[in-house]
Amino acid sequence: MNEKTKPIHSFRYGNVSCAIWADNSQAGYFFNTTFSRTYRDGEEWKDSGSFDDRDLPNLMKAASDAHTWIMEKKTAAGRQLHEE
Repeated sequence: MNEKTKPIHSFRYGNVSCAIWADNSQAGYFFNTTFSRTYRDGEEWKDSGSFDDRDLPNLMKAASDAHTWIMEKKTAAGRQLHEE
């Protein structure tokens, strides 16, 4: 199987994107988060991991919302384990 892995959730604020990835280990699931900035180079759209000062409010919003989303998933998973 050679399918490209996809994020389980994503956010976009302006030109800033956030992707949340779930990894399964022997200890259970854990989450990784990546951030990128979309920009135009001539006619071509590109992504960068570098952010300028104007991007920081959107980057902070994306990081905060990613944290909230992950904590909600972990809380829900914990409740499910206690109900079993």
